[in-house]
Amino acid sequence: MDKIITPKHTKIFFCAIGGTVLGLIAYIDFSQYQYVTSLITAGMAAMLIINGLCLLTGQYSQKQSYLDWISIVLLAVFAYIASEHQHGQHIYWIYFYPIAAFFLFQLRIALLLLFLYIPLVIYIIFNFAPVLEQPEILFSFAGISIVVYFLAMVKARTNKLLEPLIGTDLETGAQLEKFLRPALNTEITRAEREGTGLLLMYLQLDQALKAVRKEGREQLVHECAQAISKQLRIFDHYYRLNDDNFAVVLPHATSEDAQAASKKMIADMSPTLHSNIKVGITSLNVGDTADSLIELVTQELTHV
Repeated sequence: MDKIITPKHTKIFFCAIGGTVLGLIAYIDFSQYQYVTSLITAGMAAMLIINGLCLLTGQYSQKQSYLDWISIVLLAVFAYIASEHQHGQHIYWIYFYPIAAFFLFQLRIALLLLFLYIPLVIYIIFNFAPVLEQPEILFSFAGISIVVYFLAMVKARTNKLLEPLIGTDLETGAQLEKFLRPALNTEITRAEREGTGLLLMYLQLDQALKAVRKEGREQLVHECAQAISKQLRIFDHYYRLNDDNFAVVLPHATSEDAQAASKKMIADMSPTLHSNIKVGITSLNVGDTADSLIELVTQELTHV
């Protein structure tokens, strides 16, 4: 599978940079004998590092996705505690919240979190910041929030505009569904000309993912795509279909090869999904077309 930038990579990058910066701030606070704020900052740095390691090692399950929510809630709480401590000397904590929100969450969720956070920001500024600095701090917070929102909006808009021009799904790296039939027609022609085998595999994951919350679902879909791509040969291709299902085109393969590959794919997926995953496998017969193969493979769905 080609390497692409996904939301997972963005989160890992943010966790690494954020954890490093906060770790340095914690060290500076500790060296200045500001033990309370040093402990708070070190705690947030540790949360980000743990979050990033979970993503990097592939251990980011549905339950662990709550780390994002825990991190953003603790950041709001710590911003209040740090600002209150030493009469507003650490009010800069409020600037981290909009950055974290737009890096860790989707655009709409991040925007909602920011609106919910604004009343606390106003309270912190007008209760703990020096009077003469309050307008400047409020303006800085608004400026940072607008810039981060603008960058997130540009990224979302750019991805949407580029989607018709690219052949792969940005989230998983799989080929888009619109290329499945043309690819099947090409492989059918090749198989008939060379007298070789051709199989189509269909992995139904939408029912298994149905009960998963949206944030955790996206991560699990990405992990499932990785599990599929690991078992593919250089000339195999896989496609993401509607409702988070996948199709795999397997030239020069036997039914035994496909069965073995499907079992390895499922074994690498989250155990919480195994009981609800169905797989269908069909082989090319004389007279088959792309449409008939797709229709047949959906009729062969069964638990592996």
